[in-house]
Amino acid sequence: MYKRQITLILMFIALICIYFQPVSASGSLKQMNVTVVSDLNQTVGKDIISLVDTNRLDIGKNTVFEILWSPDGSHMLIDVFIDAYPKGKPQLGGVYALYVANADGSGITRIARAEATSSSSGRTITTPVWSRTGDYFAYVELLKGSMHKIKSAHLYIMSNNLKLIQKVELENELSIFAWSPNGDKIAALVPEKIIIYDLDEKIDFSFSIPVDYTKIEDLAWSPDGKKIVFVKDHHDVITLDVEKRELNQIFSAERIGSYDAQWSPDSKKLIFYEIKGSDERGDLSYDAYVMDEYVEKPIKIISFNLGSRVVQWYPDSERLLVRIYSDDSYALYSLSITGEMKKLIESDVNIDGMVTPNGYISATSPNPRSKIPPYIRTYDLFLLNESDKLTIENVTYYTWKDRDVLFVKDNKISIFNTSTHDTWEISLPVPSMNSVRISLDPSGRFIAVENNIIDLRGRSNHIHTDAENNTNSTIFEVATIENKIDETKVSTTKEPSELPGFTAIIAFVGALIALGYMQIKK
Repeated sequence: MYKRQITLILMFIALICIYFQPVSASGSLKQMNVTVVSDLNQTVGKDIISLVDTNRLDIGKNTVFEILWSPDGSHMLIDVFIDAYPKGKPQLGGVYALYVANADGSGITRIARAEATSSSSGRTITTPVWSRTGDYFAYVELLKGSMHKIKSAHLYIMSNNLKLIQKVELENELSIFAWSPNGDKIAALVPEKIIIYDLDEKIDFSFSIPVDYTKIEDLAWSPDGKKIVFVKDHHDVITLDVEKRELNQIFSAERIGSYDAQWSPDSKKLIFYEIKGSDERGDLSYDAYVMDEYVEKPIKIISFNLGSRVVQWYPDSERLLVRIYSDDSYALYSLSITGEMKKLIESDVNIDGMVTPNGYISATSPNPRSKIPPYIRTYDLFLLNESDKLTIENVTYYTWKDRDVLFVKDNKISIFNTSTHDTWEISLPVPSMNSVRISLDPSGRFIAVENNIIDLRGRSNHIHTDAENNTNSTIFEVATIENKIDETKVSTTKEPSELPGFTAIIAFVGALIALGYMQIKK
């Protein structure tokens, strides 16, 4: 008896060791079975349909789900839109709704709804954004008038237990807000000022905007949370020093723009561009400048033509990933802030890319075969580093989790480990996925595949799942907090945080199954 207990304990310790060790590099293809724990069509899908007044509106064919996971993966926001239009008059428009739920799809609560089914008036809800900590989220409700002109915009800031923290009127037609990359601060452009709410300290302060500031765009925090940059009237690059609470103009020209990536990761450099010439004359160019905190004036590092742009900073804050278009071909380059360039990959069709946290460059190029039946848009995915160049053809979607790349191909989800070159295929009991989006929660446990929530670690004990077809038979009820925002709370029960990578999870689950089988045999 004691020997058996000791054996079980030793085996359990061994399993824990396996759990935290990477799978050996075999480059093999393996199968992984998973469980569908929630079908959002049966919950939020039915709820949003109930919001459509079918006495005056027809429901179209499209219902679009977008899952936005909280940073710790314990909750998700579900942004949903359904086609709806006046009877017999198909047109753009529909009903919007926003929900919050636990990571497995339970505990669903509707936060907001809006309708835009007329060209003369309507309300829409913008995609919500989580704060860096996940303790708060924010979204904007837009009131539209004739010809879809924005009449008003209100920012809603809410805690993750669904208390309304702030309702803020934003500058008309400029619904700009941005969360700080550290802490829980949010900056918003409101009439005649930029206001910053510090939700940790429960204080707010504002910066008055001079009357000659007619338009502000591209509000972006520095990664250290100490400064904000924006472009004023397409003419000036302005920084706002949050600590010193002062505005500084760092560059001015007739036409100025900014890229999605403005601040370097070390918060010491900024990149923006000046537009010169015109397309009609054939001399249009985009002069890219880098402003370093240690120099007095920005330095021009490169001149782009139409179709070329800066994609992203490298983690070292000394290089940029850029896309260059020339002579009907596209290429990705590594561009040093000194102006030196290194070609990474070239294609005769459009190409785009990103710098991944593990040092790879991932690039995608549309596959020309997408233009023949069944007209499913696919891409060739390239994974590049100093010693490797890997190609995965006919991918419809991909995302990264640590050193693993998760991609959809041939109606299957696969997980490729860039360290071991092992590939795991996930067999999913859901309809065709060739044209859907997937979303991986930050903990690595759940995947949202269109309207389905998939558990990578097996069955959840509170979900009854039919073994025959492996579909969820539990229908979660949808609560609502409309008109009682300050009273209703959502469950904040969290799953274990900081889970290991996919391969470790798979090894652990496989070992547990093996152990259970051994005990049954005894």
